Amino acid sequence: MMNINEIKGLTVIELMIVVGVIGILLAVGLPGLQDTVSRMSTNSQAKALVASLNFARSEAIKRGGVVSVCASSSGSDCAADAWSDGWIVFVDADEDATGGAGSVDAGDEVLRVYQGLRSGTLEFSEAMQQHDAQGFATNTAVATFLLCPEDGNSANAQSVEIALTGRGRRIHEGLDCS
Repeated sequence: MMNINEIKGLTVIELMIVVGVIGILLAVGLPGLQDTVSRMSTNSQAKALVASLNFARSEAIKRGGVVSVCASSSGSDCAADAWSDGWIVFVDADEDATGGAGSVDAGDEVLRVYQGLRSGTLEFSEAMQQHDAQGFATNTAVATFLLCPEDGNSANAQSVEIALTGRGRRIHEGLDCS
């Protein structure tokens, strides 16, 4: 049988000290954690974008024709400047796509639909990205995607540059989300 004098517990003062210490630790650590989460989210979204561009390039080579990537909010046709809402990869059979509504027409085949960003914004310097039968980009200059986190912190931004060879590379520094 247990004696009531042997039961130990916390006093209200001890409990308040523990809650205060936890509060201080959270106040110091939470901003750093939020920054890390923002950086990791933007990084994973940039990797998904590069993967979709690599898929488009490889499909163009495999199929021996033009494969396009354009912004799309519907998943079935292009929508100019809606990159944050998602994008599609499609075979542009008649090579008449412009990146705007109506780009995916009869004879074209949507290969993949990519969901929009979980957070942040995605902008592209061109109306759309196309790869020819050799995998080269059809752009006349280097094209650039800019992925900015929701908080607008340029330190956590990512960029994907697509060279004329059709290959993309990620850039982590010197970006501006303002």
